[in-house]
Formats: sequence, C-alpha cells, structure tokens
Amino acid sequence: PFCRKVRKELTAQNLNYRVRNVAKRGRQRPDLVALGGKMQVPYLVDPNTEAALYESDDIVAYLRSTYGSHNG
Repeated sequence: PFCRKVRKELTAQNLNYRVRNVAKRGRQRPDLVALGGKMQVPYLVDPNTEAALYESDDIVAYLRSTYGSHNG
C-alpha cells in the first residue's frame, strides 16, 4: 500500500517513473540495498535533483513541493 501511494502521486503529477521489482528473489533487490543502504520500499531516486528518499509520506511531500500540488 505504501508503494501504491507513491505511484498514485507520481501519476497525479504526470511524472514518468520506473518501477523496479525487488521481491525476495528478485534480481534487482541487491541493487536497492547497494543504492540506498537498506532493504526498504518505497525508495525514490529523483535524477533531476539527485534526491533519494524512503517513507511514502516523505516522498509524496517531496513530489508535491518539487513538482506541484495535487488536490485529490
């Protein structure tokens, strides 16, 4: 549900994004840990600002402040 919350905001902001599958046996799971330092999702990396965030509420607040508000 936390990842869904972030995807919903990305879509509302009309932002392009890439989803990476980090399931328990997923090939990209070690990449997430190497990049962010821990196995936790959602994890957003914004290539435009080089921001990297965990926590869905923090990510949504960041997206709204950086790319505009969404009401609804």
